[in-house]
Amino acid sequence: MKETPVILVSGYLGAGKTTLINNLLREPNGKRLAILVNEFGELAIDEDLIEAKDDNLISISGGCICCSFGDDLSGALSDLAKFLPAPDYILIESSGVALPNQIVANVGLLNKFFMAGVVCIVDCSNVLQKLRDGYVSDLIASQIENSNLIILNKTDACSAQKLELIKEQISVDLNANLIASTTFSNISFEILEELQGISAACSDTDHADDVFDSVVIYPSNIDDPVNLGNLLLNATGIERAKGYFEDIANNRWLIQISSGALQLKQVQDHFPIGIVVIGLKGHFDISTVASLVQR
Repeated sequence: MKETPVILVSGYLGAGKTTLINNLLREPNGKRLAILVNEFGELAIDEDLIEAKDDNLISISGGCICCSFGDDLSGALSDLAKFLPAPDYILIESSGVALPNQIVANVGLLNKFFMAGVVCIVDCSNVLQKLRDGYVSDLIASQIENSNLIILNKTDACSAQKLELIKEQISVDLNANLIASTTFSNISFEILEELQGISAACSDTDHADDVFDSVVIYPSNIDDPVNLGNLLLNATGIERAKGYFEDIANNRWLIQISSGALQLKQVQDHFPIGIVVIGLKGHFDISTVASLVQR
């Protein structure tokens, strides 16, 4: 029986993983793709791609699907193995503070799948700064080292000289081999088809839980969405925020904060209300962040 190739999409918070997923769903090169995410609220699928929704399944135009796996990745993969026709590729989007190790190892234990590759999205606007950051440098370095395709994203945010410096540092210091450069996570699926597999023997490093704290806040009846966004944007220690909230008129909003930038978008989808906020331990006050939604 033919094994289904699995590709893990990793990268630090705000690097462009979700944008890459949407781009691949829009132009899958004739392939049926299955996207696995931890929770639907963590992946904002472009609305025009969605054909139907169920509790844990989104049907995408072109025969693609998106599933949530929660804490049971192996179970979700086993369920996908029952789909007819079977997906041509399975893409797993990891969280921005996750290491590839455990996911690669889990896939390696399943008979019907093989790990085709680990793709790491790198944010060129801040990667050099992050690699010097004592809190997150080990995490980001491990994500890069344990990948067999590095996508340098947001290259429009840096000079040609800086881009060459980034390439040199990650290829020499972090042993990165296959490197692609782009903006807005625009990558052809053909590049992913060239991946030749990756070993399950990834290097060890500190668990992300030792570096980050997180909290889920549940804003509702917000009279000024922009004000809420700015409160979170300017709160001390926040590295990333993403999720949904309702304003006082029951309009639903998608909020994303990464790399010091705020994005607010009114949406028609009714994903559950909740904003995941992630910050550095020692700099991130969970109680202060939670109090922001009560103002």
